[in-house]
Amino acid sequence: MSSGKFVQGTTLTFISGILSLLLGIGASIILARVLGPEGRGIYALAILLPSLIVTFGNLGIGPATVYYVAQGEFRRQEILGNNVFLSVGIGGIGIVAGLIVVLFFREKVFPGVAPGYLLLALVLVPVEVFFSYVRYVLLGAQRIKEFNYVQIAQSVLFLGFVALALLGLKAGVTGAILAGLFTWLVVDALVFHLARRVAGGVDFKPNSSYIKQATAYGIQAHLSNILGFLNYRVDMFLVNGFLGPAAVGLYAVGVGLVERLWMISQAASTVLFPRVAAEKEEDRRKEFTPLVARTVLWTTALGALLLALLSRWIVLLLYSEAFLPAVSALQALLVGIVALSAGRVLSNDIAGRGFPGLNIYTGLAAVATNIVLNLLWIPRYGIVGAAWASTASYTVSFLSALFFYCWLSGNRWIKVVFPQPGDWMIYRRAMSKLWQQVKHAWGMPL
Repeated sequence: MSSGKFVQGTTLTFISGILSLLLGIGASIILARVLGPEGRGIYALAILLPSLIVTFGNLGIGPATVYYVAQGEFRRQEILGNNVFLSVGIGGIGIVAGLIVVLFFREKVFPGVAPGYLLLALVLVPVEVFFSYVRYVLLGAQRIKEFNYVQIAQSVLFLGFVALALLGLKAGVTGAILAGLFTWLVVDALVFHLARRVAGGVDFKPNSSYIKQATAYGIQAHLSNILGFLNYRVDMFLVNGFLGPAAVGLYAVGVGLVERLWMISQAASTVLFPRVAAEKEEDRRKEFTPLVARTVLWTTALGALLLALLSRWIVLLLYSEAFLPAVSALQALLVGIVALSAGRVLSNDIAGRGFPGLNIYTGLAAVATNIVLNLLWIPRYGIVGAAWASTASYTVSFLSALFFYCWLSGNRWIKVVFPQPGDWMIYRRAMSKLWQQVKHAWGMPL
């Protein structure tokens, strides 16, 4: 993929993220205003259960799919077919694991959440596993357009189903969970159709060699993904344990808003991973990833500054005065969000080079920092303490990823963090090419 195509793919992914952001904000407004702080917190905790199960049990097949589709070692048809086969088995095991949690550990892990909500949320497990296994065939093939179509479709459907369930049917938390289920079912059908077309068909015959290699690669990525998920969400459990579901509802609103800044790093990382995996020339890797990382870092920093200035008015306008306590937590998270934006780019480069195991060490350091500081600061400072604990852990994650990236690539950290001479010329050239493509697509005179 050329630099021009990278910019095009990243821009498309970013635009897709903006559309999904606007649609997601619409859904979050409905959830917050209809359910209130406590109901919003119960919903957040209920859907956290399937997210945990999928994160812990998916074996990292998604990242492995990207890697092996990009490498071209196996036929795409057999990768798709084996992924479907694996998703059925792992989805079923996930439901059983969830039942054990709900029946025997609910009061310890999810205090204040009725078992009916948790049991209903378990139906999300197999549909989420299927989606994650199949969608990454599109990304591995660097079919960025189709990859983003699915994301937009998911956001549109969820907003529509949430509006119907909460505003039309007044179905409360149950309706919100069912809205997610119906969304996943429709999106799963769409993503399978697109993946089958991109792969040129589907071959359901088990390939032990692919399964073995994908699992070996995936487990390394899987462990780092688990640690990353815990780093993002362990604070929810601890806030609930110390302060209750209503506090989780406030905290979830703040986290949800500030994490929208990750659209920039998500867009860049999404396109970067398959590019690095497919790239054979080390010199091009060494120049390209630092450019992406420092661009993402400073662009996200500008967005964070703007959000810090407008956060109170945004929360008041979108969610009502009842959610104003979320503002302080939101502002405390901003520095960490900026740091981790570049860290995510570097982690994807590391995984694309075939060393996902190094990201495990990064995750361990970050999660340990997060848990210790949450235990110290939540009882004293409430949800703001949880936010500062996350910021500290995100910063540790970035510094660890920076160390490993520089060690692998031989680049200096200054090149990764600070703008370099010639960056503006690269930006202007890339944007000029992108503008030419836009004009061509719309039939405008060149």
